[in-house]
Amino acid sequence: MDALFETKTTSEHETEQLGAAIGEIIERGTIVCLSGELGAGKTVMVRGIARGLGVRGAVTSPTFQLVREHQGRERLFHFDFYRLTTAAEAIDLDIGECLATGVVAVEWSDRFPELHFADCLNLHLEWAGENERDIRITGFSGSGEKLHEGLLRLLKLNVKD
Repeated sequence: MDALFETKTTSEHETEQLGAAIGEIIERGTIVCLSGELGAGKTVMVRGIARGLGVRGAVTSPTFQLVREHQGRERLFHFDFYRLTTAAEAIDLDIGECLATGVVAVEWSDRFPELHFADCLNLHLEWAGENERDIRITGFSGSGEKLHEGLLRLLKLNVKD
């Protein structure tokens, strides 16, 4: 799938700002699938998404809890698949129920490619330097187009051709 949006951030703050812009746009029933190497900024991006959704308080990785719930304009369910060993374990977390009542963000979603999430926004973060990250966003359904337009409007970032 072609990228709907590609950008580079040069600091943790910029990555979080991009996440906040996404959080302002996404709606209940959307799943944000985050992939990238360890330390690429997935949790920072989710922290920004939480801010955009109006979540207050700390947003940290749920690696050992597997999921954390935060309340904002929409409920945010923050999952981490890093410690899971099978897709069945991911299915047992009942993400579908969470989608019915909020927004879902899944770190390490690429661990189980056999899982397919409808109406998913995929964010892939890559190291581009000590503080720089290349971020590629792809999406399915109407959410991808809405995200693209909203990001251009809110952040006035340049889209790579």
